[in-house]
Amino acid sequence: MSGLRATILLGLVAISLTVVARGQPTTSGGFTELHRVELADATGLEVVMGLVERSGESTSPKHYHPGGEFGFLLEGEVTITTESESPVTLKAGTSFYQPPGGWHVVSTNATGARTVVVRVLKKGQPMIVVVD
Repeated sequence: MSGLRATILLGLVAISLTVVARGQPTTSGGFTELHRVELADATGLEVVMGLVERSGESTSPKHYHPGGEFGFLLEGEVTITTESESPVTLKAGTSFYQPPGGWHVVSTNATGARTVVVRVLKKGQPMIVVVD
């Protein structure tokens, strides 16, 4: 992992933990929104930082994100299946990127997983769209 990439990821984790400690996040369906900000220098774009917590063995519905999603696995292990690649298993300490619009499914084993995610999207777009 490059030094810059590691620094960025550690910064995201530190910000996440600080926001959680303040008791400000809002939670919905295993996703806790930690921070949301409109980008002043990128008209119409916003960044949403969140914590995805999956307890025990689980599989997400097939879905995509209208904007790109960056993630860092804090705990556990996840397997990500996408439309364009074979399933990939990630362990704690691993980062990933999901491009906009590409569907994927996320599975966990019995230990579950905790992941910090950062999503960049157009203001007003949903963060997740379930695919039938």
